[in-house]
Order: sequence, then C-alpha cells, then structure tokens
Amino acid sequence: MANASEFYVGYFKTPPALARFLRRVLPILIVVALAVAWFVSRSQNDPGTGVWHDDAQALVGRIAAKPYPLIRVASADPDRPVETILLVAEGKHGGGERVAALDGRIARVRGTILERDGRRLLELAENDAVTPDTSLSQPDEARLASPTVVPMGQVTLRGEIIDPKCYSGAMKPGEGKTHKECATLCIAGGIPPMFVTLDDAGRRSYYLLTDPDGRALHGSALRDGILPFVADAVEIRGVLEQRDDLQVLRIDPADIRRL
Repeated sequence: MANASEFYVGYFKTPPALARFLRRVLPILIVVALAVAWFVSRSQNDPGTGVWHDDAQALVGRIAAKPYPLIRVASADPDRPVETILLVAEGKHGGGERVAALDGRIARVRGTILERDGRRLLELAENDAVTPDTSLSQPDEARLASPTVVPMGQVTLRGEIIDPKCYSGAMKPGEGKTHKECATLCIAGGIPPMFVTLDDAGRRSYYLLTDPDGRALHGSALRDGILPFVADAVEIRGVLEQRDDLQVLRIDPADIRRL
C-alpha cells in the first residue's frame, strides 16, 4: 500500500511529493496558458477604430443617387475641398429611395454619422431626413457643381469586400469571416459594396465598387458575382478612377478571384 502520508486530503497539508510535483508542473502550465491566450487574441480580427456618433447631425451638400446614394459637402480642408459621404437607411438598407427625388440638387440630410479612418457615412434619420436647402454660399455651391474625375487606369488589388456601414462602426468587428453573413445581408439590402486593402505599413485604402460602366452593381452581378466573395480574401482587377476624395473601382465580377 502506498505511503499514507502521500494521500491527499483537502483539509490536510499537501503531501511533500505532491507539493514537489506541483512546483515543477504549475509554472509550465501557467506559461502554456499565457501562450495560448496570446495566440488566440492575436488571431482575432481587429475591431477597428470605427465610431458611431450618437448625436444627430445635419449636413448640406449636393445629392447624388447614382451609382449609390451619397452627398458631396464642401470641406475647409485644402487637400480635400469636397468630402463624399455615403447615405444609408436604418438597418440593413441603402438610402436609394430616400434621396432619389433630390438627385443632383442641393439638400440637407439629417442622421447619425459613422466614421473610420477619416471617412464618414451617414445613416438617415426616420422622418424628413432629406430636404431641399438653399443655405449654401455661392462659392460652395459652385464647388459642388460636379465631381472632379481623374482616370487612374487598370489595377489589380488584393483585399476584402466589406459593407461600409458595419465596417465604419455599426458592428465590431465589421469585417472578416465572423461578419460574413451580416455583411452579405447588408450589401444585398442596398448598402454599397466597398473594397478595402491593407498595405505593408498598415494603411487602409477604400474603393467603391461599380460595374464596368460606373453604375451600381445589382441583380445577378451582385447576387452571383459579389455576394459569394464578401468577407473573403480576394484579388480584383478593374479600372480605377478618383472622384473628388472617393476612389471608384469599376469591375466585372468575373474578374474577382478568391485567394
């Protein structure tokens, strides 16, 4: 029979042999636990710096319903004289029906701002969120007459197709596999598809995706060509153009390749 002094009972002093064993094993277990915790934390998606501001804001600028609902507002930043802000509705819906009647006109939009990496997006408020406006100064109105479009040629980029609403702060994380189903539903519901890339220095670049003619992706091109690739690592070939501060990537969904 084993030495009775080595038999462990919780309310007695730990037997010497067991105490020696624990002194050897416990530090190893602690190191292993810390290593596992570090590895798991590093493998999670960065929730990002997106912020959803609670207070309602109003912006005045020129509305564009195509390719996707947006408002162009005058900016005091000399390096960014015009700021482009995408417009979406509450939930997983785009803002198309809310702005269609004022396409091309100066209007006031009201809602809450989502912001990430210096880019803003506005979720329209429930009532009277888009109304005609005449308060802009003549110079600002002239500045917003039409976007400055600069062709950038054909490019091949690697990154991820995202829905910009969740990515900008509506969800955290708003990207990656854990967000795939939500992002798919958002884009299917009318929120514009965007493409985000990450360079070696950790800087993100954003591209609004359209069809080869610069129109909104919809129908089978969206359903069969875009949605299956949302939240996956992909390579996209397309024609890039700069519209004011917004990069637009014209693509044929057939040119998307999963990495």
